[in-house]
Amino acid sequence: MSWLELAAVALVFLVAASILWSTVRYGMPPMPSLGRAQQAMLEMVEDPLPSQIVDLGSGWGNLAVIFARRFPQAQVIGYEVSWFPWLYSLALKRILGLRNLSFHRRDFRSASIEDDAVVLCYLAREGMESVRSLLEQQRPSRVTVISHHFALPGSQPESVVELADIYQTPIYRYQLRWPEDQIEE
Repeated sequence: MSWLELAAVALVFLVAASILWSTVRYGMPPMPSLGRAQQAMLEMVEDPLPSQIVDLGSGWGNLAVIFARRFPQAQVIGYEVSWFPWLYSLALKRILGLRNLSFHRRDFRSASIEDDAVVLCYLAREGMESVRSLLEQQRPSRVTVISHHFALPGSQPESVVELADIYQTPIYRYQLRWPEDQIEE
């Protein structure tokens, strides 16, 4: 085996080990939202258009890129803990020259959610419980949560779209509001 082949095998092993580590630690692999799911999620954004779109668990960055292109007036922020998907996302952002897009390599539970933001999720149940806790802690006056496949615990979706795929994958849309008297100053 040549040194080039050995380097390629080592790189593949390193990428796989990194993804496995973050999957075990955080409970969700960096899975992309594809085709129909992306389109359904885009269609769930309504007027007034958001100034902030936050992708919690942005994986390889494909969904954040699509939202940054579709909503150039919005600041799109992706959070990802896995090294290689995060690095890939940074490279994609740079290649595409999207100035309204940023990626952070950190746990989304430290994200700052603005009032009237759109939050994107493709997280397992435990991750969705963390999303709920994050939003309850920050209490933005109004936030739209769009979730691929997994429901937001303790909330009733405003709408659910079932994709025309073999699993009839649900895409959930939530409008969460906290009355001003319940928002801590």
